[in-house]
Amino acid sequence: MTNCKFLFNDKRYVGFEFYGHVGLGTKGSDVVCAAVSAITQATIMGLKEVLGEKIEYKIEDGMIECKLKSNGECAQKMIETLHKTVEQLVLQYPENLSVSEMEV
Repeated sequence: MTNCKFLFNDKRYVGFEFYGHVGLGTKGSDVVCAAVSAITQATIMGLKEVLGEKIEYKIEDGMIECKLKSNGECAQKMIETLHKTVEQLVLQYPENLSVSEMEV
């Protein structure tokens, strides 16, 4: 199970944390895990390289964390897009993915 948590402060995104493995297939052949990895890493790349946002992030086996250090409106939309995409995946794979929100 992969737990996808979106972090808010005063109704604004301040980051996200994804933990765990989807567990739908074997390592290297799990298409849902690959999709989650791709969309989260694309979001990090977009925030950092395209938008030039100040972020802190960490990527390890079974874990991706990203924290915004700036508060640009485009960054908000980018993380909102990630959030909506994950929610759609959860509808298709409710036994493998969960999504939550947390005020920090």
